[in-house]
Amino acid sequence: MTVYLFQARTGPVEQKAAQDKESEEGIRLKDIHYVQDDPTHKVKWELDASEAKLSKDQQFVTFANFYVTLKPENKPVVTVQGKQGEFDKRTGLLALQGDLIGETEDGYRFTTEQAVYHHKEGTLETDRAVKISSGFFSVQGQGLFLDVGKEKLQILSNVTTLIHGAPPIL
Repeated sequence: MTVYLFQARTGPVEQKAAQDKESEEGIRLKDIHYVQDDPTHKVKWELDASEAKLSKDQQFVTFANFYVTLKPENKPVVTVQGKQGEFDKRTGLLALQGDLIGETEDGYRFTTEQAVYHHKEGTLETDRAVKISSGFFSVQGQGLFLDVGKEKLQILSNVTTLIHGAPPIL
């Protein structure tokens, strides 16, 4: 990504629980690969996980030890890996948590504890502490908003930036 915009925003990111989640488990799967390539959305995504459970109505999936690849049209790919997650097909929300590590195809890395990917909008967000780094800088703050298709990233509040390397010559 070539341009980053850091902006403060107040208020927590709302994470909605899945509606009418079935309490009874449907199908258990191991070593799954799921592809979401709906042609009406500009960001396609893939999920690889060591284990998944599908609800009886097949609308809700929980998964563990995952690797998600977000593939925007003509933009750098973003990957996120973590310990557990949930996908609600009805709402298009992909809730990810557990030592999340994200990387962009062009060399940026971010870490946080949890995030929600909104499939319909192509956005990833969290209200938790986040750190973004590259070879020459690191940024820490509270909350993150990433529009994958537009390559727009915002740290929402309490931003601290460190520039690495030798001081510039004036």
